[in-house]
Order: sequence, then C-alpha cells, then structure tokens
Amino acid sequence: IGLGHVYNTLLIANDILNHQIEFLVDSRSQLAYDKISAKNYSVRIQACEDIADDVIGLNPDVVINDRLDTSKTYVSKIRNAGIRVINFEDLGDGAKEADLVINAIYPEKEVLPRHYFGHDYFILRDEFFLTTPRPPAPDVSRVLLTFGGVDPNNLTCRVLEAIHPYCQSHDIAISVAAGFGYQHYEKLEEYKNINIYKNCTNISRHMQSADIIFTSAGRTTYEVASLRVPAIVMAQNPRELTHFFASAEYGFLNLGLGAQLEMEDILEAFTGLVENHESRTYMAELLAKTDLASGRKRTLKLINDVVEQA
Repeated sequence: IGLGHVYNTLLIANDILNHQIEFLVDSRSQLAYDKISAKNYSVRIQACEDIADDVIGLNPDVVINDRLDTSKTYVSKIRNAGIRVINFEDLGDGAKEADLVINAIYPEKEVLPRHYFGHDYFILRDEFFLTTPRPPAPDVSRVLLTFGGVDPNNLTCRVLEAIHPYCQSHDIAISVAAGFGYQHYEKLEEYKNINIYKNCTNISRHMQSADIIFTSAGRTTYEVASLRVPAIVMAQNPRELTHFFASAEYGFLNLGLGAQLEMEDILEAFTGLVENHESRTYMAELLAKTDLASGRKRTLKLINDVVEQA
C-alpha cells in the first residue's frame, strides 16, 4: 500500500551492499518496480501464481518481506526451502514462523521471541540525520502538506479545500510535497499561491522550513518527529488507525480517518494550532523525547545477525 515499503527496503539494501541483492515485487506493483529500477537495483516482477514460488526460484539465502501481513503457508513454504525469513510490519500468521520480525509502526498484541516493535526499530533516512530541527516560531508563516508517495484518498486536496482561504487571508504560505505516484496534480492547479514540489528527493528541508505539517499516519510521522515539527495526522485507511506512534502521547494531533473528516474539523484543528504557540511548543517538546537516531543501526544489526547465520 503506497510506497513506504519501497523506501524502507531501499534503505536496507543500501546498508547491506556487501551482499548480492535482488528485489521482487508482486504483479500489481508496477510503481514499486519503476521506483526500484530507477535506483539501479536488480528487480523482478511476480511471474508465478504463488509469489512464494518466485522467491524460491531466485534461490536466496535470506528473504526480507515488506508486504504487510503474511500467511503461515507463505512463510513456511519459503523456510522449508532452506531460506531464512525476515518480515517487516507483519501482523499475520506468517510472522510467528519467521526468523525475525520488525514492526516499527504497528503494535503487537503479544510478546513473541524474535519480534521487535516500536520506534526503537524505525529506519531513518540519511537526509533526516543531516537536517537540524528548529524551535517553533511564534507565528505560523508556512504549512506543508505531504501525504506519501501515492496519497490514494487525495487528502492533499481535502486539506487544501479546508485551509486555503484561511491561509490566503492570514498570509500563510502553503507547500505541497506530492510523491511519485500522486495522480491529482491538475486539481492542485485550482488553488492559487501554493508551492508544489513533485517527486522531491529531499523532503527534509521542506519539513524543516514548515511551522505545521499535515501528513498521513505512516512512516512520515517518524520523519516529522525527528525534526520536531508540530503535525496534524489524517489516516489514509483503517489500518493506519492502529499506528501507535501517531498519537498525542508522542506529540501529534491525530484527527482519525481522513476521508471521513468534515472540512470544519480540519480547519478547526489547523487554526487551533496556528493561534496557539504554546501548544505547538509543547508538541515539539514531546516529539523531541523520542530517540530515532539509533533505530537504523539497531535494526541493521538484527538483520545482519540473521544473514550471518544463513
């Protein structure tokens, strides 16, 4: 769903280049195929009816799955072929069969061996290590809308409709960072005086310069937290509602399922933050309490431990 899994696996691949790496995407993921190919990795698209047969056909020592919930049948079939299995964001029955499971986003319902979950295992991109957070300014002058690489519910335009008149009358600049798979650029043209960044490769600088960010409840929330920018979260789908990190406890204003929100609710949440510097400062303080810098190193050690045993 979306491109979060693509960016995550590209980061992992970049950090284990001392091994031979091949990518496999399912038959519905042409967008993922194109994105990975652009990074010059060897990538194949599903050819067999059962993608487990494609995996086994590649004869790997280790397979890293980042495809949400897996089945017991799928993981067992791969392991029975002598292949070690590492799963990301997996709450399915297959997770119990894997050699390693890492869930940085979804909370697990039970404690299981070889399962690691929570923000301690989020893999932060290089650009966020190199970008310095700044304290909230007394006045809001810029808001950023970024709803992932695809934004399937077009929450971008939903937020624009709600806040554009207010921003125009209060001299607040609007920036939109739309991703690789966004399909509604023509609708953005209906809104005057907004900055549109297509397929931007360095989103951290746009986040850093924003006073408030609108985003969905995926991996972007961790990136926002690393820069300590007050953010309003709107979930793309019911699964995103289970993302425990995108909550008030960690400094976010989470409005719930974006497609079900009224324009008035979005505007009220936004103006409430714009007009309350104290609230924005408190949100930034909560965001700063989460140490995201060590997650990448910690996760790669777990992966390499499995690889070395293969």
